[in-house]
Amino acid sequence: MENDDFQFSRDAVNDPFSDEPRSALPPPEDEPRGLVPAGFNERFLAYAIDAAPFVLGAYLTFSNMVKNGTVRYSFAAENRWKLGWIAAYLIYETLFSSGGRATLGKALMGIRVRASDGSELPAARAFIRAVSYFLSAAPLNLGYFLALVTPEKRALHDYLGGSRVVSVKERGELAGGLVLAVSWALMVILSVSWVNQNFLRLGPEEKKAAAAARTTIYKIAKLEEIYKTKYGGYTEDLRRLAALTGNPVAVRNEIIRNTGSGTLVISTDGRSYVISAKAKNWHRTSVEVRSRY
Repeated sequence: MENDDFQFSRDAVNDPFSDEPRSALPPPEDEPRGLVPAGFNERFLAYAIDAAPFVLGAYLTFSNMVKNGTVRYSFAAENRWKLGWIAAYLIYETLFSSGGRATLGKALMGIRVRASDGSELPAARAFIRAVSYFLSAAPLNLGYFLALVTPEKRALHDYLGGSRVVSVKERGELAGGLVLAVSWALMVILSVSWVNQNFLRLGPEEKKAAAAARTTIYKIAKLEEIYKTKYGGYTEDLRRLAALTGNPVAVRNEIIRNTGSGTLVISTDGRSYVISAKAKNWHRTSVEVRSRY
């Protein structure tokens, strides 16, 4: 034996039982080595978790301001308020989808946003990706469903933002089944809500009736403020409020014309009040106004 030293190749150490050295096995063409695309269901749940506080925040705060009389309802005022919350959501998504960070939803689902080459996503591209959510949602949410059929499970906003979403932790069968069940149940709920909003929601005439009812109770609220200034407290007596106008019959006729029969209710303890009614439309839309203090 000319040489008594054993010689091992690096490939043999990696996998001595493989017919082909491991280093010679090419990675899949559609993904970088080590990156596992996140599934559609976990991505959807992460999105829902992240969006929910902003959607609920916009709705609840605006509704509360309208009820308290801080803001008088109008379609334009509602849209301006929503735009502020949308801007906050875009900032949140941009900040936590870039630089290796994760939004709350993605952290809970064990997924992260990366650049398409697997590196950390820059803030500029994260912003483009966040804005592109609305493009993904525009055509019946088809941009989101691209993640079900594309090789790398990338949605439209991923392509536009040069990003991809990857899993950073494994999930057991039980947890995976729970994610599947919850995500599809939530999709059914949102689908029903979408149908209601787009096909069963108030039409122009329904909205007009609701606006008329809202205007009427705002007028009554104004009479309450005048009454308090004059007598030192609020009252539940509609006749006394109507008398302040000098034309109680006109007040009575407007209430009959714009609110459902017997639905106008004034509740007060003398220091605060709540005025509520239902509009004279098919939905019997509830309207309400509260004193500021």
